[in-house]
Amino acid sequence: MANFNIDAKQDRTYQAIVIGSGISGSWAAKELCEHGVKTLVLERGKDVKHIKDYPTTNMLPYEFEHRGQITEEVRKENPVVSRCYAFREDAQHFFCQRSGASLCTGKTI
Repeated sequence: MANFNIDAKQDRTYQAIVIGSGISGSWAAKELCEHGVKTLVLERGKDVKHIKDYPTTNMLPYEFEHRGQITEEVRKENPVVSRCYAFREDAQHFFCQRSGASLCTGKTI
């Protein structure tokens, strides 16, 4: 006699799927869960550890070599991502860099 797990499909079934755990996605997931909705959150970015992965949090603009701005050399090496308003010296470690990067894993490809 076959040993079927009849609950397996139900365990993998969700009422809501939230794509991205940014500020809006996290809030949406929180609200859904608080209302009893079985929710799955999908995130493709790297696992960011609080404190450890925010090395520039407590730095002031004058503490950066280029006062928080991106140099023209970095801008030319990263033509796509450098158009983002948040791609600055204090946050560039969160971005995929190099024009050949095809998938953002939190590292330069």
